[in-house]
Amino acid sequence: GCEPLLRVRQTQTQRKRKRERERHRQRENRERMGNCSVLLLLGAMVMGVCIGFNEAQLAHDYYRLTCPNVEDIVTQELLSIFVIDATAPAAFLRLVFHDCQVQGCDASILLDSDDTSEMVSSKNFGIKNREMIERIKSILEIECPGQVSCADIIALAAKESVSFSRGPYIQIPLGRKDSTTCSYQQANAHLPSPRISVDGLFNMFIKQGMTLQESVAILGNVHNLESLSLEIACKHTPNITG
Repeated sequence: GCEPLLRVRQTQTQRKRKRERERHRQRENRERMGNCSVLLLLGAMVMGVCIGFNEAQLAHDYYRLTCPNVEDIVTQELLSIFVIDATAPAAFLRLVFHDCQVQGCDASILLDSDDTSEMVSSKNFGIKNREMIERIKSILEIECPGQVSCADIIALAAKESVSFSRGPYIQIPLGRKDSTTCSYQQANAHLPSPRISVDGLFNMFIKQGMTLQESVAILGNVHNLESLSLEIACKHTPNITG
């Protein structure tokens, strides 16, 4: 008389264990994807925000006297974006990378021109949140008119995107200048194709002054990426603004 009841209990136990195993696999997958996302974000930070670190005009306290609350204002505005758009951090990282790869980190990607806009390039397909940078710029214009460049806002947006995505908190130098020119031809020439190979990525990083070891650390996370010093990577990344 007890056998049917035992079989039912065994079936229930097996189902419970199966559900637990499935939840564990899903949790591992989420963590793995999260780590991968942080890798890509950090790679973009080194390639983008750190470009121009050695330039004399860049400084961590660049706005100390002219707009001391700039980072707090940018952070506050970005958080309001992040909570309603889960894709925003990745979009801002792609934005800074695509901006810095063409003419340097100069916000030229924000310029609209029928003939020369970088957004004409097919390699900028899907770029988002340019209007968010302009919105933050308009807010900063009220606080400190004519002081903060759009290029620095893009860089700060990338920095906060890394932090919000469970990456490390990174101090970045500020003082970039906005460009008055743009070129879709340069975008076509310097932005990577969606079909770029791993060797192509390595070559792109190395052309920006990074070592092979730094490139491997960013792309592969062979060891613990957290141990990679972005400050050191910045010092190896030259200014490409000419």
